[in-house]
Amino acid sequence: MKKSSAPSLVVALFFIAIMIGCEKKSGDAVVISKEHIAAAPPTTETPNAHSAASPNEELRPMADDEIEVDGYVMKPEARGTSRDPRAWKDEQWLVKVRMISDARTFNIPAEQAQFNKLKEGDRVKVKYRVGKYTNTVWAAEIQ
Repeated sequence: MKKSSAPSLVVALFFIAIMIGCEKKSGDAVVISKEHIAAAPPTTETPNAHSAASPNEELRPMADDEIEVDGYVMKPEARGTSRDPRAWKDEQWLVKVRMISDARTFNIPAEQAQFNKLKEGDRVKVKYRVGKYTNTVWAAEIQ
């Protein structure tokens, strides 16, 4: 039996398009803040769960006891815990940096040892990719 190579071809073309659509950049940055986010507890998914918003659904205003972090709304006590909406199945150590050249600010995932060495105000070298059309930062790392 012959397997179709169409799915692998589509995946390969997708990654080629991403790489062509991004520019490699590097430069100096200043550490603004550091944040540890605990691992999310394992979840059991319901087979019929839908997360898409219905057309009649309206956005609610943010409550007085909520905060916004990186585009997510949460209770202040949930920040950095396993209940943080940014939590993944693994722990995260995020370093927020501001580029010196253009004042662009973004989070960079770091290893725990690197995270522990850095302090706010430290200057670091950063390599990252920027989308040519969206100007979004992808695949950033501290050197």
